[in-house]
Amino acid sequence: MTPELGIGWIPSSSPTIDRLRNIVPMGAVVVPCADEVELLIAVSSGRVALTVVEAGGGSNAPSLLALRRLREGFPQHPVIAWCDVRAIESHDLLEIARAGVQDLVRQDLDELRHVFARIVASATQRVISHRIVDALADVVPQRLHPLLSYVLEHSDEHLDRDGVAAVFGLSRRTLQNRLTDARLPPLRPFLTWCRILVAAGLLDEPGHTLDSVAAQLDFHESANLRMTLRRYTGTNITHLRARGAFMQALRAFREEIDRSPYANASLPQSSPAD
Repeated sequence: MTPELGIGWIPSSSPTIDRLRNIVPMGAVVVPCADEVELLIAVSSGRVALTVVEAGGGSNAPSLLALRRLREGFPQHPVIAWCDVRAIESHDLLEIARAGVQDLVRQDLDELRHVFARIVASATQRVISHRIVDALADVVPQRLHPLLSYVLEHSDEHLDRDGVAAVFGLSRRTLQNRLTDARLPPLRPFLTWCRILVAAGLLDEPGHTLDSVAAQLDFHESANLRMTLRRYTGTNITHLRARGAFMQALRAFREEIDRSPYANASLPQSSPAD
């Protein structure tokens, strides 16, 4: 059974923790932590996949200490600052931001539930992206990890091949050559594979449905995601989820690399329509 999404909270004694519990997405559970030691243990054990720290309304020392310890031990762990802008000085807020938070949530927002759900979705996508990079470290060369990370973390966008190449100061042709040299799929299917891998990771997360994942990754409708998953993994959605979508998608990607000797294939000539 897939575990719930654990959301750590520092400090656990805050009266606003009840409000946080009321807005977390379905399938998520708040894990109160009395101090940074308890939080680090929870993160290390896998009980907490996302941490929320409170900024304002008192001393920020516990939050800052937790942030710094998290960044030392778990540099990729997503952290959100729950901010009361009426009770925090600007220099304290800046200190919190510099300590390594990815997002700030203003607790006075009217659409707080929607905003928090969006931020949690973004944080979850980043975590899955890091998992994919780690899982493919043996087949994707280190020099291409920045490309892989960028495409994975932007898999909710319709990335243009020329635009991706431009991000790294390359032409599309040069970027294609680097993928070919690494025996990876051509650029267009490579971008789709990245979306598929993130989608599979999300499908294994609690509270995610085919419809919600399709919406998060902008597949327009679940039927498009269903067909793409079937085409790339060779497995229908029911069997994919029953066997662990993430691991099945990784397996399919590796098999695709093994089946296609990209490094030995002749490169197609570029054209205006390509």
